[in-house]
Amino acid sequence: MKQPKTKIEPIYRPIPYLLGTFFVTWLCAIFMTAMDYNFHPFLFTVLDFLENASPLICALLLLQKPLLSRPSLTRFLLGKKARPACYLSVFTLFAAQFLNFYCFRAPGAFCSPQTFLTVFIGQLLLGGGLEEAGWRGYLLPCFYRKWHILLSSAAVSLIWVFWHLPYFIFPGNLQSEQNFFSYTLIGVVTGFILTAVYLLTSSVLLCMLFHSWQNTLVMTIPADTGNSWFMLLFLLLGAVSALLCMHLYRPCHRDLAK
Repeated sequence: MKQPKTKIEPIYRPIPYLLGTFFVTWLCAIFMTAMDYNFHPFLFTVLDFLENASPLICALLLLQKPLLSRPSLTRFLLGKKARPACYLSVFTLFAAQFLNFYCFRAPGAFCSPQTFLTVFIGQLLLGGGLEEAGWRGYLLPCFYRKWHILLSSAAVSLIWVFWHLPYFIFPGNLQSEQNFFSYTLIGVVTGFILTAVYLLTSSVLLCMLFHSWQNTLVMTIPADTGNSWFMLLFLLLGAVSALLCMHLYRPCHRDLAK
């Protein structure tokens, strides 16, 4: 008689995860800064992929055994079967973010649907979307097992902002021209939205899609950040997401941590 397979529970190790993620990303950033893209385009592209994918790679390495079976990997990516209202809430967050950027876009900001879709796919497969398998899929559960959900979300966001520090230091990056304080505020607010998406569905894939969605908005129809209405609505969306996190955390956090 066959014995039922024992489910392997994930063992979260935040220190090895953070050391690996920061080491890979910052090392790639240093090499890319010293490199001329015109002479080494392939190597530059590989390094660019690795620096974006380091949170995903480190998370998968540390979760290797629990994710060996297809059902476990599917659950990690797609999450639990949630109520229709949960998916409707996630769709509303996507739509609200798009409308805020679109309605208060910078003067002259415009892109075709084809360009938007191309950038979105690129962000999902090669860019910022890859990060969420690590930040929300691995590091967030590390923290919310011990801390309050809002503190956990803010901690992940602040670590994520600090992880981007080379982009502010080295010239030629998009972030090098941004205000670090404003970027930190946006990162924390976005973190609450992503945490709400994760708690609603426990889906890493939906977090990856939202991260790619926001990056695409920033790159194709950037908002006029000097417009007070844009910032007000953005902060309001973050506040609503924080309230959602507090509402969702109590009944479901034990299931999500399993």
